[in-house]
Amino acid sequence: MKRFVYLGLIMITGLSFNTFAQESDSTGMPGDNFDLQAALNLFKQSKDLPDFEKKLNTESNGVNNLDLDGNYKIDYIRVVDKKDGDNHAILLQIPITKTEIQDVAAIVIEKRSDSEAQLQIIGDKTLYGEETIMEPIDEKEIKKTTGPALMSPTVVVFVNVWYWPCVQYMYDPYYDPWYSPYYWDYYPSWWYPWRPVYYYVYYDRMYYYHGWCQYTNVYHVPNAHRIYLNNRSSSPSVRTRYAPQQAAYKGRPLNNQSANGSKGRMETTNGKVGNAVKSTGRTDGTKIETTRPSTNPQPKVREQAVPRPTNPNNGGTINNGGTNKDNNNGNTRTVEPVRKNPTTTPQQRPVERSPQRVNPQPQRQTQPARQVPQNRPVVRPGNGGGKRR
Repeated sequence: MKRFVYLGLIMITGLSFNTFAQESDSTGMPGDNFDLQAALNLFKQSKDLPDFEKKLNTESNGVNNLDLDGNYKIDYIRVVDKKDGDNHAILLQIPITKTEIQDVAAIVIEKRSDSEAQLQIIGDKTLYGEETIMEPIDEKEIKKTTGPALMSPTVVVFVNVWYWPCVQYMYDPYYDPWYSPYYWDYYPSWWYPWRPVYYYVYYDRMYYYHGWCQYTNVYHVPNAHRIYLNNRSSSPSVRTRYAPQQAAYKGRPLNNQSANGSKGRMETTNGKVGNAVKSTGRTDGTKIETTRPSTNPQPKVREQAVPRPTNPNNGGTINNGGTNKDNNNGNTRTVEPVRKNPTTTPQQRPVERSPQRVNPQPQRQTQPARQVPQNRPVVRPGNGGGKRR
């Protein structure tokens, strides 16, 4: 009986620790309850935009966990397509009141050629703390003519979404941009709101969708992004409600992460998680061509060596790319480590001198030196040293 009680305590303790770890991974923003990768996965599976809107608002899919008005009921997300030529901005919106609409995210798409298209999904900064950009990626191996096959390098390429059913639907010559007919307090008959779940429960559900997108700071579809900016909707009541969370998010530690893998964490196609390097600002991308693997990759250009301070022991010259390898006579100067408190005066360190070399074997002498004691009386025999008779 005691054994079962002990095992039960271990399981409860482990569950509590796991819950705390997942809770600490939250950014505290409402965007934690709408996973961008999962939404993009539903878009990939949809046959058209009406089907995509229905999948977003289906409880069994579990992607929508947003309650922006605070009534403990899931909000309905409507889909609106803004088109300009071959560029699309698919807006995911929540009607807050009769006069207020809040954007959740936008899927921006640009056509590259007759058989290529590229997209990104952008989380709205009101819900995510900042504009959060994610895009699907793929890894291709570069074929090598020599060397072991296990050492073949890989290159990251963008995913061509032209053959996704929903993209084919949007680029049909007779397509009319979809505008959801539903608004605040008027929703489809098949839909009913359900209660939101806790964050750690939602995180476990969404983990299934992760591993095929990455976080980026580059607008790879800048023309479609401008369409989103020109049609963006923001609710004043939502901004006021989440103002404390927004202030806490901006003052967060830099290593904070989120369930979407978009605040400092990058999830690759093999399911592994690594740290993504964030730049100081967004970069407007230009129209780029498809990145294709190359059989003969160009060698990297070696950066120019930075000149180092001259060494007084070598006459002030720098050789061998700044290493002073030939002129310092093998002398190495130990550098003091940087101290954490620069105001504290460092103590004078004693100078360590190398001990003199001691010969373990003393030099042998051919004849030992005879030592004569000082002031020793000389005793002479009376008979002159002869034998006694």
